[in-house]
Amino acid sequence: MQMKKWYAIQTYAGSELKVKEDLNERVESRNLERNFEEFRENGVATFFLVPVEEVITSRSRRGGGFEYRIPYEYDLVAEPNERIQRGNVIARKAPRHMECDARVSAVETLQRVIVEMTNRNEQEYLVPMDKRIRRDIRVGEKIRNGVPLTSDKDEQFIVANKGAIVLRDKVRRTTFEYPDGKEKTRLIPEKCVVKLRQGTRLSQGDLVEKKDQIISRASGLFKVKEYKDKRIGGIQRIEKRRLFPGYVFTRMNLNEKGIRGAVRYVGSRFHPVPIEGPEMKLIKRKAGLLETPLATASGEPKIEIDFNVGEVVEITEGPFADFTGEVKEIDKEAEEVIVMVKIFGRETPVHLGLEGIEKL
Repeated sequence: MQMKKWYAIQTYAGSELKVKEDLNERVESRNLERNFEEFRENGVATFFLVPVEEVITSRSRRGGGFEYRIPYEYDLVAEPNERIQRGNVIARKAPRHMECDARVSAVETLQRVIVEMTNRNEQEYLVPMDKRIRRDIRVGEKIRNGVPLTSDKDEQFIVANKGAIVLRDKVRRTTFEYPDGKEKTRLIPEKCVVKLRQGTRLSQGDLVEKKDQIISRASGLFKVKEYKDKRIGGIQRIEKRRLFPGYVFTRMNLNEKGIRGAVRYVGSRFHPVPIEGPEMKLIKRKAGLLETPLATASGEPKIEIDFNVGEVVEITEGPFADFTGEVKEIDKEAEEVIVMVKIFGRETPVHLGLEGIEKL
């Protein structure tokens, strides 16, 4: 029996997965399994491969990033730099109970607007309920200094520093009077309030604020940054990108005619050209049949950029190791480059860290 070899099947970019599915069905329906190499992808058998790579992006599909304001009174549940799924809990605030006996001396409902300044510090504005906040004061909107928050342009509620609106909600400003005569005021978000009225007497251990949690609205890699007033949690989306748009790969016996006439191979329909050299290494790496070279650990110093756009370099790590290509772009801040690699006669952009390429 002729030895199986690797071949590339040409198709339209964007239809690779559908072609892969159709070809798998054809092989199984015609009992041709013995003529093809079987692979396992996430525990599922397949005779055809569409190599993909995972790419981390900090932007959502609509162009805006997923960010979450996490006050320090909330405990992080999600682990930084770990994957998180939509609907998972990011942070949680425990319920609050009275630390000793007290009496509620005052309760006032207020509208709260928090503006995050350009230095990431925050300014809080507490507006009485008899004031109407302007309709264009919305979370996520940028705001200039000198802009009034209320429709009557009350000077008490004019934005002092430009920034962005990060929170708009209602709170209960509740004042507790303790047996020693001292008073303590607490702002309780309306979603966390319990029934407290002026004059209510509370005992130690009574619930005064319900628990709360922050839920992820997206899936991806969870990142956290620390600031003076709060943490900022961000979700970097993880996208799957096809390494070779327009190609499906298989390892098969060339004598098999049940598939050959139905597809177009690299070479021609009736005279396919086997994949060899570095291209074959790449497919084997993505199929898990060959170890992928990793970057050499070297601490955390900043990488000196010694490459130029247009320069031809060799890739030393990842599935494209051993390939050469031309540097198309250099991102100095991210310490990344885009190298154009020629695969099956087509140029393919490959995103790499600077440590993943070498001069020829």
